[in-house]
Amino acid sequence: MNQYVKGYISLLCGIFLFSTIEVASKKIGGGIDPTLLTFIRFFITGVVLLIASIPILKKRERPLNKKDYGIFILNGFVGIAVAISLFHYAINTFDNASSAAVVFCANPIFVVLFAPLINKTKFAISSILVVLVGLLGISFFVMEGGAFQQSSLIATLIMLASAALFGVSVCITKKFVSNYGAMVFMGFSALFASMFLLPIVFIVGPVESWQSFSVSWVPIIYVTLMGTTAAYFLYYYGLSHASLVSGAMTFFLKPIIATILALIFLPNEIINIYTIIGTLFILTAVGIDMCMKFKHVKQVK
Repeated sequence: MNQYVKGYISLLCGIFLFSTIEVASKKIGGGIDPTLLTFIRFFITGVVLLIASIPILKKRERPLNKKDYGIFILNGFVGIAVAISLFHYAINTFDNASSAAVVFCANPIFVVLFAPLINKTKFAISSILVVLVGLLGISFFVMEGGAFQQSSLIATLIMLASAALFGVSVCITKKFVSNYGAMVFMGFSALFASMFLLPIVFIVGPVESWQSFSVSWVPIIYVTLMGTTAAYFLYYYGLSHASLVSGAMTFFLKPIIATILALIFLPNEIINIYTIIGTLFILTAVGIDMCMKFKHVKQVK
């Protein structure tokens, strides 16, 4: 019971930090190339976490082998190099930071779809109910402007692709993270992902981007250290102690937190009745998931 509570609290803390990324990215603006921003985030994260992981790696009974590095490379390429690069492109395309957060929260749907293939799980009625209620809430957030705008279609498709790949990464992480620990798993995944992005960084013209870095260095450092290093460690740690569905469903809190933060820090963000109703449905979905999981843990105990 304590392990599960600790894992769920860690997931919630990670989600809170994840929810600040859209707002901070809007502060950064489109001056810095999304690929360069992704490279900075995960190169620093990889280095920091791997340095912190040295004592853990020294205590391992079995040294890491080619299969282990293959898992890190796969997760880094799918869940970071491609998924998060698309994520930053989509943020710059959306008008509102909250809209980007909402669409990215579709990733639990893909977790439910891919988990039977990757994690050998079964579809549960309670999980389907949580997904449906959460999706209903998200549908209200999509109407935050009062009506669907066709100009947001491209941004939505890009973010959905990002969410799908991130959902695959969540499944991979849940399957393997307990074998290595959150710091080791995320550290290697992040470092390998940054290596995939390094050639692209030089192709897209880093000179102009690095000039933009000097102007927006405060939000960039925040996104890197808090929104990435701390957030991924907390989320991966929580995922190793909680269920896969719980790890995915906590993402339904992201649009709520991101919207509140956007209203505080971004003057162009406007909340309306759709956002309020969507918030209620999403909180209901998270409540159902938490009740089902605590009931299951109590029965096992």
